[in-house]
Amino acid sequence: MNREELIANLRCLRLPTIAVDYLETARQCEKVKNTHEQYLACLVTAEVEKKRFVRIQRRIKEAQIKIPKRLGTYDYSCRKGITAEQVGRLALCDFVRKAANVVFYGPFGVGKSHLATGLTIAACEAGYRCLWRSTQEMVAELVKAHRTLTLSPLLKKLDGFDLICLDELGYTPQTAEGADLFFQFISQRYERRSLVITTNLTYSEWDKVFLSPMATAAAVDRIIHNCETYNISGPSWRAEEAKKRTQQSTKSN
Repeated sequence: MNREELIANLRCLRLPTIAVDYLETARQCEKVKNTHEQYLACLVTAEVEKKRFVRIQRRIKEAQIKIPKRLGTYDYSCRKGITAEQVGRLALCDFVRKAANVVFYGPFGVGKSHLATGLTIAACEAGYRCLWRSTQEMVAELVKAHRTLTLSPLLKKLDGFDLICLDELGYTPQTAEGADLFFQFISQRYERRSLVITTNLTYSEWDKVFLSPMATAAAVDRIIHNCETYNISGPSWRAEEAKKRTQQSTKSN
């Protein structure tokens, strides 16, 4: 078998990384006097790692995260209500396995969306299917599907995601139709799939989203039944960055 046939067969077996790397890996293994078994192990490890990387990137792309942010870049130094240890535990994604929820509550600019996005990426890396949406976008999708008689297929599609991140709950007002459909969506996921929610509203203020005391109580009850809530406080990072830019501009002048 010549080299071209070998590479063709490796690609046929869906081993493209080995097809590309086998010669260079052979040279490296020869230098350190690796055995044939060690050489094979190097090739297999490289193939597995590459496939894992590709799967993760595919899941992150499927999640449709608008601005990817990693948990490692979050600044805990000026925040109360959340610690690196707590987030590190959440990043293990045991809450997704248990179909539990996470709610990040706090004022504007404390990094709620950053944490939620980072957790979504961590879940993608852990092998879970995820989806990121602003709450307004999700409600708009539900309303559109309801009006075009495609709500059932949409709910079925959404049910395929182990974790859905809903950003900015309560930032924009809802219609009665949107509130009813959003409640239906939450009820469908209850104890079956996970949600990560960011909001600047306390649970008692969720009537601004669900519009009626009964629907609000029912929705909150489903969310908090198996949920970790983090009340995050501190200065707005946007305001802090604007302040720094102003100070730098003043110094330069």
